[in-house]
Amino acid sequence: FEGGASESKSTSVPKAKRPQPPLETGGRVLVRETMPGRVHFIGEVHYAKGEWCGVELDEPLGKNNGTIKGVSYFSCEHQHGIMVRPAECTAVDA
Repeated sequence: FEGGASESKSTSVPKAKRPQPPLETGGRVLVRETMPGRVHFIGEVHYAKGEWCGVELDEPLGKNNGTIKGVSYFSCEHQHGIMVRPAECTAVDA
């Protein structure tokens, strides 16, 4: 700044994120930060590359019952199942 004014600097340090607990079968999660459910499957699927999580949602907001394109990965009520990437799940306390 001109005219002798000094620039104020913030001394706050960004808070470190708490380490996320690992996703595990049977564990409670939030899918996309809004849909609570329980993990029933973690692994590879026949229709896409990489690791996926099969989640039974608490509410009927899903796309399946755990069977996708004729392959059963887990079992749950109709429209309670969803298959998502692990990054879309946040582990939460039961």
